[in-house]
Amino acid sequence: MTKTQRRFAQIIRRFSKQTIGVLGDFMLDELLRGEASRISPEAPVPVVLIPDHTAAQGFPGGAGNVAANIAALGGKVVPFGAVGRDESGRQLCALLEARKIPTDTLVQEPGRVTPHKVRIVARQHQLLRLDFERPETISRRTAAILARSVARRASRMQALIISDYRKGSVTTELLTQVKAVSRQHRIPVFVDPKPEYPEACRHATVVTPNLHEAELMVGHSLRTRPQLEAGGRRLLADLGCSYLLITRSAEGMTLFEAGGAIHEIPSVPRPVYDVTGAGDTVLAVLALAFTSGATLLEAATLANLAAGCVVLKFGTAEVSPQELLEAVKGMQ
Repeated sequence: MTKTQRRFAQIIRRFSKQTIGVLGDFMLDELLRGEASRISPEAPVPVVLIPDHTAAQGFPGGAGNVAANIAALGGKVVPFGAVGRDESGRQLCALLEARKIPTDTLVQEPGRVTPHKVRIVARQHQLLRLDFERPETISRRTAAILARSVARRASRMQALIISDYRKGSVTTELLTQVKAVSRQHRIPVFVDPKPEYPEACRHATVVTPNLHEAELMVGHSLRTRPQLEAGGRRLLADLGCSYLLITRSAEGMTLFEAGGAIHEIPSVPRPVYDVTGAGDTVLAVLALAFTSGATLLEAATLANLAAGCVVLKFGTAEVSPQELLEAVKGMQ
């Protein structure tokens, strides 16, 4: 192994010492696999034959997928969010607990509908996605409970991830309180942004938009090198963050530092089966690596390798430490 590979391996082995808080929208993902061998006589749509109606595979989705990736990589997770007192909420909590992720910090809010996504797949092709949800802003009482919960556990957390899917769990009031606690305890904050709510990103340690999200946030195309550099610098300054990491699919990642440095992280050429949840994997590895002593550039390089592993899997998926170590060994 090279010196860089040995250092990355040491960083990965420290993941088990990190406790990461995840605040956001926790959802239930389900995968239904079948065979599509004919077109319906009733409409020009495929008929999907699913032999066993009980064969749906369940996974933690949204912020739950971030938490699941942290746990799969050996880190400890403290989830913060709201779920409903419904069957989807119960299934979601069971899936988290099966991954040794405690659920006592998730608030069960009366009347809330736990977001539930069902993907119907035939021969590794997603044919349809059904979203069962009714996004509603959490109550002030729930926000206050979550804020107190974050404050009580802040001294034990090495980082906080904000995973906002605009389902109502991340409010301005809650963010204000949580960010104040993070500053007080010097906890780095990692944000997966939504362009319609840039407030969640302000003064974060790291913000991780994909290229399309970054373009919406800047207000113009970032397809050429000059556009990307100028737009990334402007976005970083506008948000007041320490780092901006723009993920660009097959083009890799571009990391902007508040000091002015820009780093290109090329993607690893490999087949892509499914990009579902790849951004969640990036966020989990970034936080684990950074809190394990990596520079942000090193953390982003490891996150890029992890994303290359997860796109080889279908559906909402996780990466193990062994898979990431193997990817490190394969670095050029």
